[in-house]
Amino acid sequence: MKKLIFLSTILFCITPIFAATSTEEESTGVERYAIYIGSNKGGKNREQLLYAGSDAMNFQKTMSEIGGVSEGNSFILIDPNKEKIDETLSQISKKINSGESHAKRSEFIFYYSGHSDENALLLGDIPYDYSSLKTAITEVPSDIHVVILDSCYSGNFIRTKGGQKRKPFLMDDSSVVTGHAYLSSSSTNEYSQESDEIEASYFTNAMITGLRGAADTSGDNKVTLNELYSYAFNDTLSRTESSKAGPQHPNYNITLVGSGDLVLSDISTAEAMLSLSKEAKGKFIIRNEEGKLISEINKSAGQPIFMALPAGQYSAVIIDEYSTKQGYFNLSKEQIYVLDQNSLSSIKRKNNRVRGGSSEDDDEFLSLDGLEETRDENAEPRRGSRRRYIQENEDSSEESPALELVVEVTKESEEDDEDKDETPTIDFDEMDSFHLALVPGFTFLKIDGSHNTVFSAVGLFGSSEKNVFGFQISNFMNVASGSVYGAQFSGFMNISSKEVKGIQATGFMNIGRNIQGAQASGFMNVATDVDGVQATGFLNVAKKVNGVQAGIINIADENNGLALGLINIIKNGVHDLSVTWNSNDMVDCSFKSGTNLLYFTIGAEAPRHTVFDRENATLLEKETGLFYGGLGSRIIVPVCSFDFDFLWKVLFNSTNYTRTERIARDSIIVEQIPSFGFTLTLFPESHINLIGGVNFDIKINGFNDRAFNILNTKLNWNLNNDVSLKPAFFFGMKIR
Repeated sequence: MKKLIFLSTILFCITPIFAATSTEEESTGVERYAIYIGSNKGGKNREQLLYAGSDAMNFQKTMSEIGGVSEGNSFILIDPNKEKIDETLSQISKKINSGESHAKRSEFIFYYSGHSDENALLLGDIPYDYSSLKTAITEVPSDIHVVILDSCYSGNFIRTKGGQKRKPFLMDDSSVVTGHAYLSSSSTNEYSQESDEIEASYFTNAMITGLRGAADTSGDNKVTLNELYSYAFNDTLSRTESSKAGPQHPNYNITLVGSGDLVLSDISTAEAMLSLSKEAKGKFIIRNEEGKLISEINKSAGQPIFMALPAGQYSAVIIDEYSTKQGYFNLSKEQIYVLDQNSLSSIKRKNNRVRGGSSEDDDEFLSLDGLEETRDENAEPRRGSRRRYIQENEDSSEESPALELVVEVTKESEEDDEDKDETPTIDFDEMDSFHLALVPGFTFLKIDGSHNTVFSAVGLFGSSEKNVFGFQISNFMNVASGSVYGAQFSGFMNISSKEVKGIQATGFMNIGRNIQGAQASGFMNVATDVDGVQATGFLNVAKKVNGVQAGIINIADENNGLALGLINIIKNGVHDLSVTWNSNDMVDCSFKSGTNLLYFTIGAEAPRHTVFDRENATLLEKETGLFYGGLGSRIIVPVCSFDFDFLWKVLFNSTNYTRTERIARDSIIVEQIPSFGFTLTLFPESHINLIGGVNFDIKINGFNDRAFNILNTKLNWNLNNDVSLKPAFFFGMKIR
């Protein structure tokens, strides 16, 4: 380890000399231009992507930091149309032709993340065919064109107009070269995939990780095109070979004239650097301060890896065949930080993960809230109760003119990990078992421990620095910085930073992350994932629900259970506005919202003349209004869907009755009509659909006779002497 520290120090002492020389050469040698496109929308009947835009921004950020693309030469487009892309390509061409740069070579990078098919990029509903795109890119007057496509079937771009795969022939920035390099995320007949776990596409994540240093197999602190493609191919294939969509094989076509290697990133120019030592091995998972995955590297012993990263705070998980270790570290500017599992200080694990457990618990796994540090009592605390321990290089007495070398020394105990349940076990010796207070800061009964809370009852504000195992009760507000395994009760608001396995109940608002239980409030519930119930007097908001949302307004990206409310905005559910005309000459307007399993319907009917020709409508038609509400369920098959609805209609009318009857009924006659119906929708995934079906109003003698004296019903099916069905066939259109 000391040898590694010494060699790293020597390396970064001499780096400024070579970096300065390199910078001077590049300032007159190479000028780079780049366009980064992220398109989440693929048009009709295509699932909207979630991370194409962020992929483009992350790629742009990486190339700006270590890829030599200046801010003035960098163009990022999110969900553009074809015209916007062509306009930007023309703008880049003008910049190159202006002659403002005195570089001996210009390079153009075209990056796209989004939808495509066998023939074109899919920019919403408008395609940009590969032949036209290749022509437009070729017309950019740069010496080298590097095209990176992260989309389905993107291997077809390489084959378009006679393109064929050739052996890479790369060059450095000292050569006079021309040509192109095309990289695609998949072959001609494969899907390209993105992942909620890494919040990115597999291919782009591999490219960025490789550019930041993981692909540098030569150890010269530079990543070449050949190194990058090799790393991205292996990493993408290994992550997707067991996926439902099938393995994903990146592809290439490189035709360049020159010698040497085309360098795409220079990690020695980074603001800060993370070093994985020569001896280190296993899976290294690095996340930034917000918990977003930065890199996931499978490293073998024998070759050190340097990763270029911005200055900031990071968390790391290191997994090998014997143990799992975790911790936080901080990167300062002009600093190299050595992270090695053999130099981690001993820690006591409070929350082991089951090996092979779900990735949904990554955030909990990274937390050090359940860990007790057993080394270096004088270390400087970072971020509240979380602590990071560092020691300066003891082998070097001279101050490094390059990057400061910092070694991570938080080390896990030598005992092997054991499979345990994901819920942390309760250690009463290290808990605040009881915490009773009238106001914050005035506690009259408290047993000190690790600030995990078993029972907390306060007059105004309840707070737990870590997890809650039991109850938090307050008149106003409860906050748990960790997870809640029990219940939070308050008069105003409950907040849990992580998961809730139990209940959040409050008079106003609940906020939680992963809810396995229930949220109950008077006004609003907010959560990421819900396995259970959200119940409120007004608004429920969640990303994914496996259970029930009950409120006036329910909002979710995905609801696989029930949404019980007047307005349900469910991305994968039912949200339809329909207008139809039926055989009884009535115009109907309705709105359906909820899930396919159960949705709510509200609507109104009126005679056609009242809607479109009121001047010629009869008095009876003008004074008649029919409103309804009800429940329904939807079955979706490949090219159509079937709705079954049960409705309760209310007829309002103030004519066709004697004056005595109107006075007795408060001037407005109200008749009630139970009803049910079937609706057929063609191509239900489209935003505008043709619909048709039949509705059956139920006439019950002695209950709603007069309603049908007012309504102009054409057909009648007698079931018995007291009950008959009044069918009406309808057709129209639906907007979703």
